[in-house]
Amino acid sequence: MAGRSKFNVNTSKKAKDKRTLNGYIFDSDIEYKFYVYLLSQQEEGLVKNITVQPKFLLQEAYKKYDKNIRKIEYIADFEIEYSNGETIIYDVKGMVMPDFKLKRKIFDYKYPDKVLRCINWSRLDGGWVDIEIIEKGRKERKKAKNSSKPQIKIY
Repeated sequence: MAGRSKFNVNTSKKAKDKRTLNGYIFDSDIEYKFYVYLLSQQEEGLVKNITVQPKFLLQEAYKKYDKNIRKIEYIADFEIEYSNGETIIYDVKGMVMPDFKLKRKIFDYKYPDKVLRCINWSRLDGGWVDIEIIEKGRKERKKAKNSSKPQIKIY
């Protein structure tokens, strides 16, 4: 029986083999698909360099109350250097969890010159887009669906 992570990702050996490319084991199918997309962009000459799982220091290690407190690092999914000189850090997410929101705030404060985009694939919203656009689109579609339902009045 295949194991599942807390985010419902298949963790079996077969599933990991399916999500492995160029020596990288991706955490999810969507992350794997984005890497394949980036490779196609690189072949077209749009992407100059792809760094997988770049690390960014958010807080240094320190000592307090005779305890060693470990450093806090943020590991993004990709850092992409485009041919036009622009560099963007990507995190591929199905949904944004509270711990990511906190890490993003610290990242934005510590690295104000870097661009961090949280993305996912959405056919309805135009392909690889920011997760905020997907969430907004979902809300609007849900609202439109609910408003088109006939209203039943009980007298």
